[in-house]
Amino acid sequence: MKRSFKALIITSLAVSVIISSCSPRTVSSKRTVADEQPDGGTFTEKTVPVVTKVAPDGSVTLRFYDNLPDVAYISAADFQSIVLPGSTMTVTHTGIGQYTLANGKATAVVDVNKDVFTSSCFEEFTNQMSLLQPGMANVYYDGMPFVRYKSVEYTPSTATVTFDFASYGIDIHSDGKGTVYFPFATLADMYTDLFYHHAGFNGEKVVANTSVNEVSLSEIDPDYYKPILAKRTRSASLADFNYKELCFAMDHFYGFPGRIKYNDVLKEKGLDRALEEDIQGGKEIKELLLSTKLSDYLFGMTGLTGVYYDGHTAMEVMSFAIGRDGNTYQDLMGEYQMNAAAHQDVTAMLMQSISSMMGMMQDNMAINTLRPKAYGLKDTYIKKGNTAVCIFNSFNSRNEKAWKDYYSGKGPLPTVDNTENDDMVIFLDALKRADADPEVENLIIDITANGGGSADIVMVMTSLIMDKSYISQDNTLTGQRSLVQYEVDRNFDGVFDKKDKDVHYDLNFAVLTSGMSFSCGNLFPSMLKDAGIPVMGATSGGGSCAIQAMCTADGFCFQISSFRARLNTLDGQNIDSGITPDIPIAIDGTVTIERSEEEATEVKDYSKFFDIDYLTSLLENWKKKL
Repeated sequence: MKRSFKALIITSLAVSVIISSCSPRTVSSKRTVADEQPDGGTFTEKTVPVVTKVAPDGSVTLRFYDNLPDVAYISAADFQSIVLPGSTMTVTHTGIGQYTLANGKATAVVDVNKDVFTSSCFEEFTNQMSLLQPGMANVYYDGMPFVRYKSVEYTPSTATVTFDFASYGIDIHSDGKGTVYFPFATLADMYTDLFYHHAGFNGEKVVANTSVNEVSLSEIDPDYYKPILAKRTRSASLADFNYKELCFAMDHFYGFPGRIKYNDVLKEKGLDRALEEDIQGGKEIKELLLSTKLSDYLFGMTGLTGVYYDGHTAMEVMSFAIGRDGNTYQDLMGEYQMNAAAHQDVTAMLMQSISSMMGMMQDNMAINTLRPKAYGLKDTYIKKGNTAVCIFNSFNSRNEKAWKDYYSGKGPLPTVDNTENDDMVIFLDALKRADADPEVENLIIDITANGGGSADIVMVMTSLIMDKSYISQDNTLTGQRSLVQYEVDRNFDGVFDKKDKDVHYDLNFAVLTSGMSFSCGNLFPSMLKDAGIPVMGATSGGGSCAIQAMCTADGFCFQISSFRARLNTLDGQNIDSGITPDIPIAIDGTVTIERSEEEATEVKDYSKFFDIDYLTSLLENWKKKL
């Protein structure tokens, strides 16, 4: 929230994507019926590099059918070998146009005549999380060594997923002998997960991920976007397919957290009809997305950011693709800006969508001005009387190398003395100090300026506070609810064992929230409230989906709120609207913050949130009522 809990991004969101090594394809083909004529017509094949984060790099053969000469197709088995190196896919020809794909984890049935894909175990069929932990289900995990996946319980236990590609004008093909071909972008969208396992094709090479969390394609390959941006026009066939594939992906893989204006319309009608019938500037956005002119298309994607803007989803692809090379693409940027001026309805809708979350930025400004006045600039642990406060501004600052060195025996336990910018270290230090101080009875975790980050840290913190570590979530594609359990090395001795059960802190915990507490800053108080631990302050900012990275058929990357994990409470309530505090704190009016000598801003007065005496009195009164 996936990241996914990833940090809140109010403006343009950088997409995190990751890369893998490519092994030669291992595929066995079985036929229970006679060979048939290949479908799809004539084609050409091209062998392209597979660029990875993990050596050695490899290559793969892509197929380009004559009716879609710019759209890359790949065999299901070849794609499998890229994203799960060394794995085997068995393709069984079971009837005219019908094939069963089995990849060692699960199966799927494909009908290339009807262009239909069906699987009763889709999550396992697309599961790459075993690359992080053997036997792991396809659930959320960032790979930090002090926490690991334990189990998952699905309700209902199984669900059938059917993709009617024909209804989107997307064709699946076969060679008639046992090889099934999908559009590369379609398979990549189907397999993307909550670790940012992700793949893209830029017209010249494939980039895929099996290793590193939150790494963009341009970090893997600095030249990734050059061939995409070099062409100022696209073929009409590529533009048309790109739009169809984008509609398919958003209709099926967007998590519909609930907060966006068009949430219900998009869920009911799908993106294409919603653009035509319901969305402000929607027809213009569709025209832009179908344009053969690159700058038009890029602004159309920006328009989709307005349609889906929920704090996690970012479909504005241009600034990220260009990165720091603005001078190189001044002409493209100029054309893009002209589109913004020419399409007023789209621009107005975009601004309205972004402004719907601008209150969080103002809350952040108020908190980061008023809290240091109360506590000082640098301290993350403040004590007064029998109450201590741990300031916890992020779930995303992780010194992964320091922790992995410790768990592999190559380094010391990370502490405040030897490790900087690590949220886990900050919390463990606060626990240690509060637990060792005989005066301290209450520990308040202040997440009022916490915009989210890694759920791994949330899992550890909830385990240390309430000896429970789980995520309760919905899958909006399968319709299943799931309860995912995690194990935590609670004594941080480097091993998971029975001694972890002995860890206990004799403290009264509470969490302090504001409208800025978003994503994991929303998940954390939700879990504590489920366990009866008080939430203080104002209703948190919401954010209920993990994040997954995506790529369009023409290679541009973006990120969305994922279908795989829409977070909820233990009783199944979606948490996107925020967590209501057990102990509300009134915000009395506003204060003026001087941003410069010439500029000042009126913001909410959060002063009471940082008055430890007042917080202590509220906690004491709450305990008396229990």
